[in-house]
Amino acid sequence: MNPALEKQIIREKLAERFAGLWLTGQSGPLRPPEFPNASKAAERLRRQAVYRAARVISIQPDPVLLQVRINALMDGKTLIAATPGLKQGLVRVSPDMVPVAVRNRELTGHALIKSGRQLRFPAANLGRVDMVVGACLGFDRQGHLLGDGRGLLDLFYALLRHLGMKPSAPLAIISAKEQKVDALPRQKWDAAANLVVTPGKTLVLEQQQPTPNLAALPSNLASLPVVRSVMVRSDQSSN
Repeated sequence: MNPALEKQIIREKLAERFAGLWLTGQSGPLRPPEFPNASKAAERLRRQAVYRAARVISIQPDPVLLQVRINALMDGKTLIAATPGLKQGLVRVSPDMVPVAVRNRELTGHALIKSGRQLRFPAANLGRVDMVVGACLGFDRQGHLLGDGRGLLDLFYALLRHLGMKPSAPLAIISAKEQKVDALPRQKWDAAANLVVTPGKTLVLEQQQPTPNLAALPSNLASLPVVRSVMVRSDQSSN
């Protein structure tokens, strides 16, 4: 079966599963679910050695990852936050930028752009990134991931690598056990999880991550301002 079609069929099955668990009454496109006890998964991530060793963590903007963003600042780490849809690129947030009392509000969605300093490429430097944290619709026992079809996690990972993040930086996924599926197809540009952290378990995996290739992006992603500016940076570096 065509991998893209197979993924869509699995998304539809997961939509039915989630509707019976968490999403009753919600409408619109299927997104990584805000499952109960997501904060417990965030706390479990906090106990992992790779998290404790990380000084800079890059995190997607999904609501289910809010506690991870809060924890990162509480733990004295610098946050490289993706903005929703990557439409406003990346933002650097350090603990001193957001008062503790308002972090549950200022580290969400579009508020992220006001919480820290926007990285304006090609002039900005990403600097070190020690770990990436993302969300998904589904995962399998090999750490293959299913997103919502927009390609944003794969793009986020590719941008970070293109900007100098080392291939050894682990990709951790916060998920519920109910998001596990038997098997997922993996296409050559798909990032895969080095850790899948649920409220009750941590799955640790060795992965060969894809080599980033921003030149091969579909037009809807290639047209994003952050992608265009990073490509300008690459052109400048090669000259």
